[in-house]
Amino acid sequence: MRTFFIAVAALALTAACADAPITAADLQADGQLRERPTSQQNVLAAVPASRPQAQRAERLAVTGLLASEAEGALEDTTRFSVEGESIHLHLRADDLAEPRPVTFVWTHGDERRETLGFLQPSETLSMAASLPLTRPLVRDPDLQDDSDGDFDPAAHLGLWQVEVYSTDSTGRSLVFEREFEVLTVEAFEATLLEPAEVL
Repeated sequence: MRTFFIAVAALALTAACADAPITAADLQADGQLRERPTSQQNVLAAVPASRPQAQRAERLAVTGLLASEAEGALEDTTRFSVEGESIHLHLRADDLAEPRPVTFVWTHGDERRETLGFLQPSETLSMAASLPLTRPLVRDPDLQDDSDGDFDPAAHLGLWQVEVYSTDSTGRSLVFEREFEVLTVEAFEATLLEPAEVL
């Protein structure tokens, strides 16, 4: 048994003491040996320089508006009629080099819907997400087809919030948020009669 341990120790010592041949890359201009890099440096040096680099987090400057219109001339508003078909979120992310994955979070009371999407590099506002007012915020998993049964759009009345989160290597960060209100037809029409606020 003792001989076994001596043999293992001798094998380990000879393996650790074996010298690698000296090459021209190991010598400095004056003929002295260069210092050998540590094992951590060897690992990093062995990785090819062409490997993909992790995307650096950019500070996003996001501009957005909510509108009844999906395209064309847009009117930014925070009040919508329950009779409308959808509420559209239009965004622009300044100085964005490539599409950025985001999560859109629509919240109404205790209900919440999250959808995945992308912020696109653009110099103008473009539609990023929509909230349909003709179906429930959270779909009933017991329904077998795409119908929403007897959904009452009045369930959408009240205050809402939309948030946009960017996810990168540092985690999830809020890049845009906006509150808005869905009103009855009568209440919405009354807001149209109010005088415009002058700034």
